Amino acid sequence: MTMFEELYALATSATLTMTVSADEKSGRLTVNVIPKPRKDAVEPALAQPLSLSATPQEFDTGFIEALRGYREVRHSLAQQAEATKEVIEAAKAASVKKASDATVKASATKPAAVATKPAPVSEPLGDVDDDDVLATQDAASAPVAAGGGTYDLFG
Repeated sequence: MTMFEELYALATSATLTMTVSADEKSGRLTVNVIPKPRKDAVEPALAQPLSLSATPQEFDTGFIEALRGYREVRHSLAQQAEATKEVIEAAKAASVKKASDATVKASATKPAAVATKPAPVSEPLGDVDDDDVLATQDAASAPVAAGGGTYDLFG
């Protein structure tokens, strides 16, 4: 594969920016290949640039192989990110289904509303004497047998 074929293959998954600088004292070049992943790529590592420093002769012999290795790692990383995304989405869907099933089950097993006994209606008192009041107080404070209608709360 030629250098531009490898760049093309790399550019199919991201827009590339390349910078080239030279250090005259050392006789070395620095080449930066900076990908800008497409919007659908959520993995931050896919934006990691490739930065190489070497002599021009070393670039002539090894730059294509360096690009190929970088592209293959990026491709593998993108596949891993996509697989992880699918696993997370499946887990999320399973969690929502589980919660929904639990809600349906809880609704189905909820006991019917308990029938309540209506409060007795007070009848007009009419003529009330002290004996009636004392009899009512004694009845209210007396312990109630099982199945009775009133309870002794203070006992």
